[in-house]
Amino acid sequence: MKNIYFLLLLLTALSCVNNPSDTKPVIVSDADNEDLIVIVEWSINEGAEVNLEEWNDAWSKMVVETEPLTTSWRFFINEDKSRVTMYESYTNWKGLMHHDKRITEGDLKDRLPEVFARYKFEGVTVLGPVTDELKQFFLDIGFDKAMDNSDGELIEFDYRTSIGGYTKK
Repeated sequence: MKNIYFLLLLLTALSCVNNPSDTKPVIVSDADNEDLIVIVEWSINEGAEVNLEEWNDAWSKMVVETEPLTTSWRFFINEDKSRVTMYESYTNWKGLMHHDKRITEGDLKDRLPEVFARYKFEGVTVLGPVTDELKQFFLDIGFDKAMDNSDGELIEFDYRTSIGGYTKK
């Protein structure tokens, strides 16, 4: 019986040594990072019925279930509930293009009137390695330089590439 307790104690100790609970993150230099971040600024249309939490939950659930290249989808609202910032991140530019094709050509196209009834685009910033193919895609679908912001000015996508940094994965 004493040997069994000793054996169990030894196995427990060995399992703790061989399976450390803290794993070191992988550091990816921005020179090798394909992650793409999109920041969309919206104003809330006057008189619009906005239940941002409900809308956010529904869209987040849909994106998680149907867009595997999306790594983050977050909404932020200011104190007076007049402006919203949407933060999206993708493993690469193809994830963003897949999402936007769903909005413009696919299963989410019929939901655009719902979005524009609530919100008006104020600006779009795309951070990361943006390809010419993705830029052309935005021009072709009319997302870049085709929509007015609340001041009646055409929205121009603001593309920014990394000059350094890292990501922990």
